[in-house]
Amino acid sequence: MRWAEIAVEARGDSQETVGALLTEVAGCQGYSTTPAAVSGYLPVDERLEATLNGLRDALRGLPAAGVRDVSPEITIRFVEEADWANAWKQFFKPQRIGERLVVKPTWEPWEAEPGDVVIHIDPGMAFGTGLHATTRLCLRALETRVTPGAHVADVGTGSGILAVAAALLGAARVSAVDVDPLAVRIARENVDLNAVHGVVDVAEADAPPRGTFDIVVANILADVILGMAPALLSALPPGGLLIASGIIDSRAEDVRRGLQASGFAVEATASEGEWAAIFARRP
Repeated sequence: MRWAEIAVEARGDSQETVGALLTEVAGCQGYSTTPAAVSGYLPVDERLEATLNGLRDALRGLPAAGVRDVSPEITIRFVEEADWANAWKQFFKPQRIGERLVVKPTWEPWEAEPGDVVIHIDPGMAFGTGLHATTRLCLRALETRVTPGAHVADVGTGSGILAVAAALLGAARVSAVDVDPLAVRIARENVDLNAVHGVVDVAEADAPPRGTFDIVVANILADVILGMAPALLSALPPGGLLIASGIIDSRAEDVRRGLQASGFAVEATASEGEWAAIFARRP
């Protein structure tokens, strides 16, 4: 995977505002600053163009909100994996998500409070630090929906963060799959790091794992979810829940309609910034 370094010219107090836009609107995994600019990194995939358009719109709206010393233009530089892997670690910090979940990079300290569920994560080159809105939406959903003894499938596991979270929240069995062999390796490492290898199984696959599950979480892309909808339905028993995320809000209605056409009963939608998660059940 290639990565895009996104830089916005900004000075002074406006840098914090631009940094918030990079993380909350664009979904960058943190940001760094120089005296003249704010930068973040994004994976080069099908979401990049829509994400950059949303970021440009947000930057153009800053003057009306009283934020000065910011250019509405975005500078993009493509970087290789090795350069990105070392650059972003400086701003990946522990964060609390929901009521109990804490995502903690392996190289950062954290003093847990009673009741905290701490996910130790080293995403390497894989997507899934918890800093992207799509991942946070899924983590919050899992926190409130995983019950002790549940069986969970994680389709497109990336770093394994959602599979690990499900296990730490009490799932009895978690089956995680990804098409990328690098992601599979990293996910297995994070499973071992969190001592849930007796619960979580990670495999390379381009379809949901065999069997049925109480919950299937798919944090991927809208078109992939739509193409996989019949298989996702088959992975659920009657009443089983699909958590579908990775959906830019402009595609949310398409996904809702596609899931309904495949036999799902759409239950609710959650959103954060430009991103949506759709909750649907097999009737």
